[in-house]
Amino acid sequence: MFIMLDGIDGSGKSTIIKTWKDYLTAEGNAIFDLTDYWKTNGDYPAYAELKSYDFIFSSEPSYVGIGKIIREELINKNNNYPPRAIAESYSLDRLILYKKIIIPALQDKKCVVQDRGVSTSLCYQPTMEKSLTTTIVSNLVGNKLALQYRPDHLVLLAIDPEQALRRLTGRSNKQDNVIFERLTFQKKIARTFASSNYQRLFTRRGSVIHNLPAEENVGIMKKRATDLLRTLLIHHS
Repeated sequence: MFIMLDGIDGSGKSTIIKTWKDYLTAEGNAIFDLTDYWKTNGDYPAYAELKSYDFIFSSEPSYVGIGKIIREELINKNNNYPPRAIAESYSLDRLILYKKIIIPALQDKKCVVQDRGVSTSLCYQPTMEKSLTTTIVSNLVGNKLALQYRPDHLVLLAIDPEQALRRLTGRSNKQDNVIFERLTFQKKIARTFASSNYQRLFTRRGSVIHNLPAEENVGIMKKRATDLLRTLLIHHS
């Protein structure tokens, strides 16, 4: 099973990912955290290293190679790279991730949980640049491959952009300094995520959309997320 989590910046994705990891670990599952591996080792693991794990947690962009360049250079708000170059970089980073990890893991019948993905590109990049239509973004090589392996479940976090931005500015341990963290842009992103046209990009390929409220206090949000994950796992088994 492939679960993808997405939403505007500051919607609580990191909190929910940690909540899911804690829940699965407490239930006795073996978890491989690809993001931690990237940060620690500066490279991809050989897929053989993942064989003994039940769940793989991933994120996009990656923290190595092109993904690292995206995070540190291309989307830094102090720089000014063309939206098309950014879109192509995300696509290539995604192509490598899917070839090395995601596709082998799904073929191995593991459960993959991912923070952001092609769902983000199809929302953010056409919003950045009108000439980057959904069709163009969908057909970039990495995105096209990712849509062939679309998530079984796409969980979209729903939150008021002003509240999300307050969360971002209140962070003491994580200042991303990225081009996307502007209120006007995030309002457009929130509308796109909620739109039927956007969600049909996935439902017509077989994904199930789950719109998860993220405006409640953190305790309620964690409980909703845990209940959802438990339900998905029960139905999948």
